[in-house]
Amino acid sequence: MKILKAKFIILCNDNFDILQNHAIAFNHKIEKIAKFDELITEFKEAQILDFSDSIAMPALINSHIHLEYSSNKTTFSYGDFLLWLKSVIANGAKFKNSDKNSAINQAIYEQLRAGVSTIGEISSFGLSANLCANSPIRTIYFSEILGSNSAILEEQWSGFLKRFNTANELKSDLFIPAISVHSPYSTHIELAKSAINLAKKSDMILSTHFMESLDEKRWLEYGSGGFGEFFKEFNKNSKPFYSPSSFIELFSGVRTLFIHSIFAKNYLNLMDKSLHSIATCPVSNRLLSARFDLANALKNGINISIATDGLSSNISLNIWDELRAAMMAHSYMDLNEFAKFAIKSITSNPAKALNLNLGELKAGNIADIAIFDGFNISDINQLCTQMILHTKNAKSLYIKGEKCEF
Repeated sequence: MKILKAKFIILCNDNFDILQNHAIAFNHKIEKIAKFDELITEFKEAQILDFSDSIAMPALINSHIHLEYSSNKTTFSYGDFLLWLKSVIANGAKFKNSDKNSAINQAIYEQLRAGVSTIGEISSFGLSANLCANSPIRTIYFSEILGSNSAILEEQWSGFLKRFNTANELKSDLFIPAISVHSPYSTHIELAKSAINLAKKSDMILSTHFMESLDEKRWLEYGSGGFGEFFKEFNKNSKPFYSPSSFIELFSGVRTLFIHSIFAKNYLNLMDKSLHSIATCPVSNRLLSARFDLANALKNGINISIATDGLSSNISLNIWDELRAAMMAHSYMDLNEFAKFAIKSITSNPAKALNLNLGELKAGNIADIAIFDGFNISDINQLCTQMILHTKNAKSLYIKGEKCEF
């Protein structure tokens, strides 16, 4: 048993309670949160962890990241989604075949240093599976399916299954296989249906990029716009596989993390609030497309996470940098209220999205706990704002109750 003392404990519960001068008793799971004197009386043999000048909170969750693109700084074109996409396609073979191990490992430990215990990794090539499985971090590992050429569907499905099965063999309580349907513009309906059925059969979470650009919106709604011209280069008779509503319908009854959803405003009412969530990536959205309408999504009761995406569309994988960017991007929201939401967007909200028994400090939850430097503040309502403004790395991190070395 361990007892961790802290100046502030941010529970990340529904009421967003912040306890002062309390302590947490835990093994692999949290046993009790109470005053320190009460806990040392109850758990007399416990190891004492004195962080009485610091802030304790649930370890962070970066729900959407592409580790396999961690060595691709300055390679891509920004300012327009299709411009960026073409630059990815033009350099795809080079990225797939290059040695990424060092960059991926570096990115994993950057997550841990920031206080992140859990990531949602989107794997296009299967390059990050062993690296994630052999690291201390908890990984929801989304093997990704894509392909729009009806002539080679069997080949594309076979390649996906090979990567999926390899990931599935690594399954553990810290490496959790999942499935990603890349997007409605890039994934043939037969591939999408097969992947979704496999996720249902395997009781796995799904992820999908959706409505990331205005061109995608126009393509799905009208079969025109930039994607209309783009696909003519491959097939002059190309048509969208889905409408926005029919694509969402495919994910009915299965827990799904929709990524970006910048232009999904008119379709949020079709999402299942008990199973469907959205991950927004503010820096990526700015570089490739537009700002996500966060206020509208919250008004519609959608569970929202903030995530970093990959270095293919970001300058940093540090989740605190992403929160700072989000704070400035959503300047129409009250600063301190936004800060509280932002902290939940990297703790309890993604835990709900990914169906994990963590993200909130309470008895019975997995003991994923991050410790950060404390602040001298006169108003506790400023605590989260100050954390976002001044935090870069964690002071200490516990995953399943064990100290993580980073």
